[in-house]
Amino acid sequence: MIYSEVDPGDPAVVDQLRAAGLGDQVADLVALRRPSIRLSTHPVDEDVDEQAATGASRLGGRPDLPASFAWPRFRGAPLAFIAQVDLAEVCPFDLEGTLPRAGLLSFFYDSAEHGVWGFDPEDRGGWAVTCTPQGTPLFRQEFPDDVPEHARFGVRGLTAATEWTWASGRSRAVQRLLPDDEQWCAYVELFDEPGATFHRMLGHPEPVQGEMQLECQLVSNGLYCGNPSGYEGPRAEALREGAAAWRLLLQVDSEDDVGMMWGDAGRLYYWIRDEDLAAQNWDASWLILQCG
Repeated sequence: MIYSEVDPGDPAVVDQLRAAGLGDQVADLVALRRPSIRLSTHPVDEDVDEQAATGASRLGGRPDLPASFAWPRFRGAPLAFIAQVDLAEVCPFDLEGTLPRAGLLSFFYDSAEHGVWGFDPEDRGGWAVTCTPQGTPLFRQEFPDDVPEHARFGVRGLTAATEWTWASGRSRAVQRLLPDDEQWCAYVELFDEPGATFHRMLGHPEPVQGEMQLECQLVSNGLYCGNPSGYEGPRAEALREGAAAWRLLLQVDSEDDVGMMWGDAGRLYYWIRDEDLAAQNWDASWLILQCG
């Protein structure tokens, strides 16, 4: 058990950490936890079901957008539609009050066989996040004719719930707290949930490879991070401190039932700086794809 709708300061959660031999680090590990909005999927018929009504939160399917919306494109090709989130629907589960209280967030991603990974500054434009203000008339859009078949995903409804998340064992913070291999393995085993599907907003991500905040900071500032060179040198060092300002906006797991497979059962992670989220500057988001 890693994620809980109860406060992770609950004695039962603390007892689990202590039973894993982590008693001396309990306070520091609890301090790292963050609330998130877990998004669970369920089948819907987007042309019939009430839960697939215009503007409702959904994974895949066809998006609901204003009539004047210009479908985003990258290198001449249309992006794939990934998800839409009704902010008024999910905001009761945003314990920190981070998200706007209303509007429809729409998420898009590269349709060209998932060629955008986010480690190259040239990847900018390979995804899009847009927000339609509350009260704007919405229309169920058809896909542009040149959206490839593999990028026309099936549809699932999304149900939101508050869920506390703990820092991944791959995070630098946890690795600093648990330098002992045995303790680190105990933490990872306690918090791991192999094979589970995780869609969520905010909170800690479930990284497949490692932390992403520094990568977002460096690549969004023009440094190529497809090899170690982007993490080295005086410019990378000067930018490093700003990594702490990046926050997970949306994590989209692979979900084979709707045709979403990110690399080898990987995940998409949409990130945004705190100041850009507060200003609703969605164009400043950055995307990372990680897979095994």
